[in-house]
Amino acid sequence: MKTISPKLFWQTFIGSTILLSLFAMLQTAQQVSELGITLWRSKWIILLGIFALNIIAGAFALVYLSRESGARRVEKLEFASGNKLLGFLIILLGFFFVWAARLIFFGNILPQVTPIFWVFLWASLLQALGLKLITGHKWYVLFALTILLQGVIYQVYGHLTIVTDYPFSIGYSEAGRHYYASMYHAKSLYDMQLPLPFLHPSRYFLLSLPFLIDRLPLWAHRLWQSLLWIGLTATSSVLLARRLSLKGWMQFFVAAWAFLYFFQGAVYYHLHICVILILAGVSVKHPWRSLVFVILASAWAGISRVNWFPVPAMFAIAIYLLETPVGNKSWRYWLTPFAWGVSGLISSVISQFIYIRISGNADVSSFGSSFTSDLLWNRLLPNETFPLGIILGITLVAAPLIIAIIQIARGQFSRVHPLRWAALFAMLSVLLLGGLIVSVKIGGGADLHNMDAFLVLLAIIATAFFAGHVAGEDDLNPVWGQIHWSVTVAALLVPLGFALPQIGFLPSYDHVKVEKDIQTLQSVITQNEGEILFVTERQLITFGELNNVRLVPEYEQSELMEMAMSGNREYLETFYSDLKHHRFTFIIAEDQKFTLQKKGSFIEENNAWVRYVGAPLLCAYKPIETLTSTNIQVFVPRPGQPDCKDPFAK
Repeated sequence: MKTISPKLFWQTFIGSTILLSLFAMLQTAQQVSELGITLWRSKWIILLGIFALNIIAGAFALVYLSRESGARRVEKLEFASGNKLLGFLIILLGFFFVWAARLIFFGNILPQVTPIFWVFLWASLLQALGLKLITGHKWYVLFALTILLQGVIYQVYGHLTIVTDYPFSIGYSEAGRHYYASMYHAKSLYDMQLPLPFLHPSRYFLLSLPFLIDRLPLWAHRLWQSLLWIGLTATSSVLLARRLSLKGWMQFFVAAWAFLYFFQGAVYYHLHICVILILAGVSVKHPWRSLVFVILASAWAGISRVNWFPVPAMFAIAIYLLETPVGNKSWRYWLTPFAWGVSGLISSVISQFIYIRISGNADVSSFGSSFTSDLLWNRLLPNETFPLGIILGITLVAAPLIIAIIQIARGQFSRVHPLRWAALFAMLSVLLLGGLIVSVKIGGGADLHNMDAFLVLLAIIATAFFAGHVAGEDDLNPVWGQIHWSVTVAALLVPLGFALPQIGFLPSYDHVKVEKDIQTLQSVITQNEGEILFVTERQLITFGELNNVRLVPEYEQSELMEMAMSGNREYLETFYSDLKHHRFTFIIAEDQKFTLQKKGSFIEENNAWVRYVGAPLLCAYKPIETLTSTNIQVFVPRPGQPDCKDPFAK
């Protein structure tokens, strides 16, 4: 990266604060209005006034900086180091001010991103001042370092806040994931042989590893999942930076940026296994070794998700295309990527076939349930489930990198063979289109995690160009162009928009209420003489919170939701038969409803649940007990033979 002039740095910073002020004013006014707060009589009018002042003063500052006298004045802001103690205190002040603004001043009343983002930007400038007093380095370097370090802290903190001994699920089926992980150790935990998970097998395999240590509590398993998120993402980030042969601080900058960038999807930790294998093992100088790593990564993808089957090979092929010129090889140039692609795809298919055969699932159609799910095309545009919408969201995340590639290669596109460009563009397009389609399937589209493969491939390409790690046809190490500072700032700041919401209070709960609820469930179990179905909260059995209960393996909440969304009639008819004949003396499930949802997030998913699960359950069973610390209810059979409406009827 070329040296940034003080004038350009301050113009970009002030312009960014003006833009954020505009959006922050809009979000603040909208939120205050929705809460029914009289703006003119509340403290929020002061905040709006500050945003407005930033816009006006910033506009004057930009005009001033456009003059020669203004440019000379800001050059004087570049000074050598000063009072180091003062600098350290300023850094602490700026850091804690962001947390105080988020947790105390804004709180739950103003959770939107842009107001706290505006605070973060100014606080980061203050911290950059503190670093300047300590080190005397350039403003733009210290500012970039400040925002990257804080972003990493926010993401690490956010993923560690899930670590709690709260025995019930935090959010929808959160703790239930550990039940699915326990299926790999069912014989020792439940004294029965259970089929292995058909949803996200590789993810649950990673989560199952702590079960190798006997009697670890739920909080330890939650900690393990947090470490998977942090550790595997960090490993991919470091490997990406290391293979670019960057030096010193620049390697740290790229690794920290990649860490934040991957969390924008987020790129799930079980996909990072593929990323790590490819980045660590693929080398154009060692094609056979590379082939082995492509096969290994693809085998992992095969037991993960169907849309990941070709992904590891695509990552490897991209590295080959970026680092290898066509030269005079003609058609022979494509033998290596062809071999990697075919081998990777075959490896994925074989590994899934083997997993299905050994999983013990009698109904193999469950592995393809997503193929019969509805497509919700409205999720592409801003909606209540995902306010940004998939298209705007992925554009916001990807645009800085795409623009950076164009700027770096501008006027030098001929250095890379047209077929290399075409292949890279084709792979990006396939992953983008595939991610969009998967995102609009019912159950998805609430964030950008289905765009994960596209995001990783784009990062591999963009960072290679940024580091000058792309081979030219005539020169293996050509000198590429530079990225404009404003594009660099966008690439740095956009991931912060996904990191800032991680700031929050540590989890807490009422231990007395929770203990009472556990006793309530235990008393239900004690008086039971038949089967008890835990639709949710099976981790209470897994981790020994409840005693003397025999697990009923069918009809777990996530499994039921998957079958409801895909309309798996055979599976659901069996469920209805068990309900009709009152197979279960008690059912433990969340509060159920007869009525369909008319507005709010996940409307289609909730309505599929009500139609295919909630209404049939309430027809045959009734709630007799509601827990006080969560929305879990205890259901018992209704008297007589239920005459329920057919959920599949028009």
